[in-house]
Amino acid sequence: MANGKQRSSVALEATKNKAGRARGGAKTVRPRGNQRSSVTREARSASKALDPMTVARISSAYWHSKVLHVANRLDVFNRLAGRTATAEELAREVGADPRGLDILLIAVTSLGLLERVVKGRYRNGPLADTFLVKTSPRYQGGIVSMFEDWYPTWGKLFDAVVTGKPPVEKPHDQGDEATKTYIYGMHYRGLAQAQLLARKIPLKGRKRLVDIAGGPGTFSIMLCKANKGLSATVIDRPQTLRVTREIIAGYQANDRVETKEGDYLADTFGAGYDAGLLSSMFNQESPTVVKDILRKTLDALAPGGLVIVQEQLLNDEKSGPALAAMIGVNQLLHTPGGAAYSGREMGDWMKEVGFTRVKRVPMPSPSPFIVLTGIKPS
Repeated sequence: MANGKQRSSVALEATKNKAGRARGGAKTVRPRGNQRSSVTREARSASKALDPMTVARISSAYWHSKVLHVANRLDVFNRLAGRTATAEELAREVGADPRGLDILLIAVTSLGLLERVVKGRYRNGPLADTFLVKTSPRYQGGIVSMFEDWYPTWGKLFDAVVTGKPPVEKPHDQGDEATKTYIYGMHYRGLAQAQLLARKIPLKGRKRLVDIAGGPGTFSIMLCKANKGLSATVIDRPQTLRVTREIIAGYQANDRVETKEGDYLADTFGAGYDAGLLSSMFNQESPTVVKDILRKTLDALAPGGLVIVQEQLLNDEKSGPALAAMIGVNQLLHTPGGAAYSGREMGDWMKEVGFTRVKRVPMPSPSPFIVLTGIKPS
C-alpha cells in the first residue's frame, strides 16, 4: 500500500498528465535509472571531445614558432651551451633589451627548450642541447632558419589560394646565402631519415646510385657509408651543388659521392645505374612533371635497377597526415604546380611509366616519410 507521500506524488503526476492531454500535448517521458545515467555520460563525453581551446591553439600556433625563430636568430642556444646566464647577461651579449629578452626567454622556457634555474638564470634543456647547439652532431638550427625565411611568404597564403599562383620565388632562385641556409636546413632535417633509409633499404651488390635533385647529398652519403662498394652521383643545380660539395667534404666522402650539374626538368640523368633515388622532390611538381621524371629515371637505370621514391605523402583517403597536407600548402606558396599527393597516386604513377614490383616500405615512427620502391623490368 502506498504511503501518504507516495499517494500525493502519484496524484500530482496524474494531474499533470491529464492537463497535458487536455492541452493536446504528449505525455512527458523521463529517463529513469540506468537510462538517465547513460544520457548524462554521453553528454559529458561529447563535451570532453570538443575542446573549446582547440580553435585558439590552431589560430595562435605561430606564436610558438616565432618565439623559437627569434631565440635562434639571437643565438641564445649556442650562447647557453655548457653554461647558465641571466637575461641581463645575455641581453648585453646579443645586443637586446633586458626586459624584452627576459620575456622571450620565459616563453622559450615554457616550450621546454630552456630551463630556469636559481636566481633567474637560464640554461639549455635537453632538446636545445641536442638539436639547437651547433657543436651537436644532431644540430637542426638550419631548419629553424629555413622556416623563419618562409614566414613572410605564409602571410600571403590568402593571395595564393585566390590566384592559384606562388607569391614568391623559390629559394633556389635567390642569393647564395639564402640558398646555403636552405640547403643546410635540408641536410640537418634529413640526416636522421637518411640513416634510417640506409638501414631499411638493402643495396648490397649494387654499385652505382643516381640521386636526382639530391640537394645536400645527405642520403647519398649515408647510403654509401652503409653499403660497401656503392658509389653515388648527386644531380642538382650549380648553385645548390656548391653547398653539396661542402657537406660531402665534411663527411670525407669525396671518393664515394660525386656531383653532376643538371636540371631534372630539362636534362636526362645518364644511363647504367642500378639504383636511383628520388627524395623529397615530387611534391613541388605537377603530376605531369612527376611522371616525366619517373620515366627519365627508368631510362637511366639498367635492367633490374631499383628506384626508391621517398616523400611525405598523404594517406590514400587524402585526409592527412597534417604535415603532408601542410607541405602541400607550402608548395602552393612556392611553386606553380606542386601539391601534396597520396601514396596510392605515387604508386600508380610508378606503375604507369613502367616500373614493376612496386611496393611500400614501412618507416617506423617518428619518421614522416612514405617510401616506395620499384624495379625496372629486365
